[in-house]
Amino acid sequence: MYSFKHIFSCFASALRVAVAVVLALAATEVSAQRRVTPVTPDVPKTIPDSERQKRLDRTHVVEQIDAQGRKILVDTVTGTEVVDSLLLPVPPKMEYPLLHEVVGGVNLWNPIMRAFGQHYGLGDVWAEVSLHNRYFPFLAIGVDNCNDTPDGSNFTFRVPVSPYVKIGASYNFFYNSNPDYKLQMGLRYGFTNFKWNVDNVTVDDSYWGEEGKFSIADRKSTAGYLEVTFGIKVKVLKSWSLGWTIIYHSILHETKSDVGKPMFIPGYGKRGSAVTGGFSLMYTIPLNKNKTAEVNKIKEGDSGY
Repeated sequence: MYSFKHIFSCFASALRVAVAVVLALAATEVSAQRRVTPVTPDVPKTIPDSERQKRLDRTHVVEQIDAQGRKILVDTVTGTEVVDSLLLPVPPKMEYPLLHEVVGGVNLWNPIMRAFGQHYGLGDVWAEVSLHNRYFPFLAIGVDNCNDTPDGSNFTFRVPVSPYVKIGASYNFFYNSNPDYKLQMGLRYGFTNFKWNVDNVTVDDSYWGEEGKFSIADRKSTAGYLEVTFGIKVKVLKSWSLGWTIIYHSILHETKSDVGKPMFIPGYGKRGSAVTGGFSLMYTIPLNKNKTAEVNKIKEGDSGY
């Protein structure tokens, strides 16, 4: 006969085995479930700019526009700056009216150069319209001539007084600044229809020891050329201003000739020189005085004058 103590010991051992088996089965079931339906653990995420800005304490925040036209949120307490990425860059507003002013000028470059010994060029008059003090459609009408015997040459090149025209536009980089001062870059197309002559062409005959002369008369030609300009304007007195321009130019097309190309082209200048200049006396006629006066008054107030 088994004693009560022995029976209790056997029952406890069996219970421990049963509990171990149940725990093992439970662990196996959980493992199987994890393999069949995996769960991706939560990973800390970066807070988007928009969410970060929503959480930003705007109690001490002011808005500013940076050089790229972006809105910047600045915390005045900590000095922290946050780019408002929800908004597109804001282009600077054009402060001056659409029809701002008309500028007329006389190009004095060639008359001045003639005073220093140049033998070609006369001049032109031109006008441009200021749109928002930013864009300037341009038109010039002028006349040129040439009577030049180059040093060391055996001929004289002549062009009678001939007309030319230029059309184009320029861009003012300081369009929201004082319109009395401008920094402009432009593009122009020039065209001319003219006649040219080559006189007193001297040819030495080494065999007979004599000189021969001939001329090329009344050659007709047309030419078109491109100009890239870079210039400044400075007010000198009331509505009067002065302007200096550097011009890079290139011939686009011209009439072909069986005796060669003309040395000089009206409005363009001498062939072979890629850079020339301009110097103009200008007069400005305002088109919208009231609006311009309002803008200038606001600017003077902002500047603390």
